[in-house]
Amino acid sequence: MKTSSGDSTDGCPLMVGPSITKADREKFLVRLKVGFALLVGVSMTLVALWGSSGPLVALGVGVAATLVGGALAEFTFPDSIAETPYEDDRERGPKPGKKLQERREEQSAQREERASDRNGQR
Repeated sequence: MKTSSGDSTDGCPLMVGPSITKADREKFLVRLKVGFALLVGVSMTLVALWGSSGPLVALGVGVAATLVGGALAEFTFPDSIAETPYEDDRERGPKPGKKLQERREEQSAQREERASDRNGQR
């Protein structure tokens, strides 16, 4: 495998952060909320029309249901979904994979210590 500069990484894959920016995640979250609200509004409009109500009543039901759907979307999909631990500047504990990395470094150091204690003997 090669790094972004083209150098070999000795069989170790190149670790990179998330490929989606925070702005893209926030834009997706807004679209998700709007889509959810519209889905609720349109479905309630269809229910109202199916129930033999007039177009004016169905329109009112649709607008009201869209507002209720917006409130439900805000509750169901909070803004914290758009955050990622890779870009967060607040300290919330170890990053993903940190403990595994520390354990591997410790095991590597122990192996090197054992190898140097033997002075090359098996």
